[in-house]
Amino acid sequence: MIPQDKIYPRSNDMQTVYLKNVVNNVNIEVGDYTIYNDFVHDPCGFQGNNVLYHYPINGDKL
Repeated sequence: MIPQDKIYPRSNDMQTVYLKNVVNNVNIEVGDYTIYNDFVHDPCGFQGNNVLYHYPINGDKL
């Protein structure tokens, strides 16, 4: 299991993150070993940049 505080899987790669450790919305389910790479934006901003129309009032899960 990956430590909860480990964000970057590779020490010299700040463009790739363990997605589960940067997503903080309880309605977004992410696998333990899912990684995400973004070479344009900060990958830690995954929610703000990619989850645009997931409204809490709907109660949907991603």
